[in-house]
Amino acid sequence: MTFTVFGTGAVGAYYGARLADLGHRVNFLARSDYKTIKEKGLTVLSPRGDIHLDSPFIYNDVTDIPPADVVLVALKTTGNKNLKEQIAPLVHKGTALLVLQNGLGMEEEFKSWFPDNPVIGGMCFICSRKKTPGVIEHQDKGAITLGSLDRANDGLRDEIGTHFERASVPVTLIDDLHEARWRKLLWNIPYNGLAVALDSNTGEIMNTPSSVDMVRMLMKEVLEGAAACGCSIEKEAMEKMLHFTKVMTPYEPSMKLDYLAKRPMEIEYMYDRPISEAAGAGYEMRATRMLRDQLAFIQGKYVKN
Repeated sequence: MTFTVFGTGAVGAYYGARLADLGHRVNFLARSDYKTIKEKGLTVLSPRGDIHLDSPFIYNDVTDIPPADVVLVALKTTGNKNLKEQIAPLVHKGTALLVLQNGLGMEEEFKSWFPDNPVIGGMCFICSRKKTPGVIEHQDKGAITLGSLDRANDGLRDEIGTHFERASVPVTLIDDLHEARWRKLLWNIPYNGLAVALDSNTGEIMNTPSSVDMVRMLMKEVLEGAAACGCSIEKEAMEKMLHFTKVMTPYEPSMKLDYLAKRPMEIEYMYDRPISEAAGAGYEMRATRMLRDQLAFIQGKYVKN
């Protein structure tokens, strides 16, 4: 299989480098890091083994990239407003779109833009960051959950999953993509938002009883919001997620890094959309809305509309 990574950041570069190291043709689209990667290559520092791609297929113009079987969309949802036009040159007959974004409703958007192409959702459970231009630091985890928007594409989902597994990426295949997105929100809603609101990392949040209580309250709302929307997530998932976070390397989630860099945060897809969907089903996510409003207030101090 051939791949194109649209968004060569902490997530896209990690998974793309793993696939390239296995021998796949992987095209990387980079803008701010293009010159550095062109001259020095792409490096991933990882407890699972470092990777250095000396001469990766790196591009800074989407129109120069040759067709690929799969496009990994790893751009943050804050860039989705103009994404259709930006990504269109990469979408050919049969091109699969693998959406590695956080939040809710992205796959449906991609399908509306490219109705004839397979769309697959990827929920990434990974702690990684861009250390310096062209250098990604993978700190912990790295598993990915894959689900097809249309079950007719499950065979393609399985094939992509096999290549990830061979590239040392643990894969879980799921049948209900909508539920899987809500399940990922069980982590994203509390930890991304609280890391900003409390100016903390995951370790500090999990080592403070009062903040753990806040996490539990938000997780309970996500479970109830999901249930209202027809996604039944077992209550035990909350305790598993808490333990998962407690034992992992202390980590500043992507929203915290965006806040520190004074970039827009992924409020719409990670908060507005779940809140709206749950409200449409008759359930009010009040604590989640309060956290969302705090994030909007904080962001409003450094991002002007």
